[in-house]
Amino acid sequence: MQFRFRPGTIATSSFALAPIVIAAVLSGLTGEAALAGGNKRQPIVIEDQGAFAFGGTSISNAAGGTLHCDHGYAQYNIPANERGLPLVMWHSASSITWEHTPDGRDAFQQIFLRKGFPVYIIDLPRQGKAGWGCTPLNYTPEIGRDQATFESWRFGLWPLGGEPNFFPGVQAPTRDPKWLDQMLRARYPEDNNPDADQFEADSVTALLNKIGSSVLVTHSGSGVRGWVTAMTSPKVKGIVSFEPSVFRFPEGELPAPIASAANGQIIPPGSEVSEAEFRRLTRIPIQIIVGDYVPDGPSTLAGPERRRITVIYAKAFIKAINDRGGDAEFVELPKKGLRGNTHLMMLDLNNDKVAEIMADFLKRKRLDKRSHPQGHF
Repeated sequence: MQFRFRPGTIATSSFALAPIVIAAVLSGLTGEAALAGGNKRQPIVIEDQGAFAFGGTSISNAAGGTLHCDHGYAQYNIPANERGLPLVMWHSASSITWEHTPDGRDAFQQIFLRKGFPVYIIDLPRQGKAGWGCTPLNYTPEIGRDQATFESWRFGLWPLGGEPNFFPGVQAPTRDPKWLDQMLRARYPEDNNPDADQFEADSVTALLNKIGSSVLVTHSGSGVRGWVTAMTSPKVKGIVSFEPSVFRFPEGELPAPIASAANGQIIPPGSEVSEAEFRRLTRIPIQIIVGDYVPDGPSTLAGPERRRITVIYAKAFIKAINDRGGDAEFVELPKKGLRGNTHLMMLDLNNDKVAEIMADFLKRKRLDKRSHPQGHF
């Protein structure tokens, strides 16, 4: 059964909202882009939209004071032509990853709403719009993060004290300083405590208990937490993961850690789980998508080198699943004819083509139909 909060009503309301039309705002257009003629698509018709907190707890003190904390936050849009399973878009850096492109094109939110998928974009506990934590949270400004982000997201190279230099052919508006300014402001602090993987998986499990069976769409650091969620909740019906960084492996099959040729840093593959836990990943279709600028051999460029190593781990992860009769696939965009994609391919200039690869996967695995059977462990 689907559970949705409806704006202006209590959660148990049986009254549906009249369809509303979201034009330039939901399609991600800035005022400048709209005036310039930007996206001239038909308006997206939304049957229901809103936001709510999920999961969480509360703490108290001896004086009787309380604090509601450690909950997640979901914003959702349900299209009038709803047909597919809900897509839970789970970011690593910021919800902007899915919400809109800085230069005014459709982002994955709008692209998949047009295709009939309900879209839930989430912030996990202790970050973003779910910032009330039950434990102390520390933040220290990290000067130089801009340059590190530019390189780790594989936009190009940006030496300290120098200018950003984009990779040739990169799928980004390289001459638009406003675009880069927006991208660098998109990132916000993550919860990287030792318990964060299971903690966030439990939080998303609480979300799925409300909204029903769904497909997880993860990115980068949220990738491993998607694996853990699929091992926790039978309501995960599929996962599309964009450049996940860390994995789970069955006992005895954890790859040896590899040192980066760029800086000697050890890039960890993840950790082991029991055979029974790992086999839960074989019961759902999984797609991993990787972009461009991933070298074939060791590289002195830190961002590309790190991704090269995580690709090795990803292929071992895929093999472990498929060796057990699972259904996992690995997609390298250059081999699909898509060049110049960065770590944030869902925002790249050709993000519509990237989205089509994901949409094709959802169709082939029958995840584009609400009649998808309920799973169980």
